[in-house]
Amino acid sequence: MTTLLCIHGWGFGAGFWDSLLDRLPDHEVERVDMGFYGEGHLPVVARPLVVAHSMGLAWALANIPRPWAGLLSVNAFARFTRAQHFIEGVPPRMVERMQARFEVEPQAVTAEFLTRCGIDRPDTSAMDAAPLGEALAWLGRCDERTSLLMLSCPRLALAGLSDPIVPPAMSTASFPPAELILAEGGGHLLPLTHPDWVAANLRQLLARIA
Repeated sequence: MTTLLCIHGWGFGAGFWDSLLDRLPDHEVERVDMGFYGEGHLPVVARPLVVAHSMGLAWALANIPRPWAGLLSVNAFARFTRAQHFIEGVPPRMVERMQARFEVEPQAVTAEFLTRCGIDRPDTSAMDAAPLGEALAWLGRCDERTSLLMLSCPRLALAGLSDPIVPPAMSTASFPPAELILAEGGGHLLPLTHPDWVAANLRQLLARIA
């Protein structure tokens, strides 16, 4: 059986996937934890089906060895900041300003980000600023578009038409039209707000994997 390897994004932890995985009880699952709220965890999985949210996709492309059995990217991207051939990205100065504020008030910046994502009253009391700061700096410079282009496995990308972090223009610039499904009214937290829909699409992807 293909193992799902779930990778969260910036500001979240491995528990981010609970709602989705509750709907997939018959599947083998491992979760990456980047250590933003405690001890990190990087499981070794042979030929996983990578399920990545937001920055988790770029991180997976940079850190999870190939081959992969498949990829489900959710609210995700291979590059976040704007570049000459990626004008749909976020202006680099926005990430730079966030980094500067994070160095002074990391909990406030993280809480504001989570609130913008759609989390109601986020609890950042247990956060570890060091790995969050390192990941934020990496987010501003990462570029895994070539790695994504070269990825030879079944792929599917889910995104929200009302995503305040990864706008539809960024999603359509990041993935081929045949691989991308946009959710009407979906925001940046599709595994939390649309878990049944995400699970259904994940099952369809699994059906394509030999």
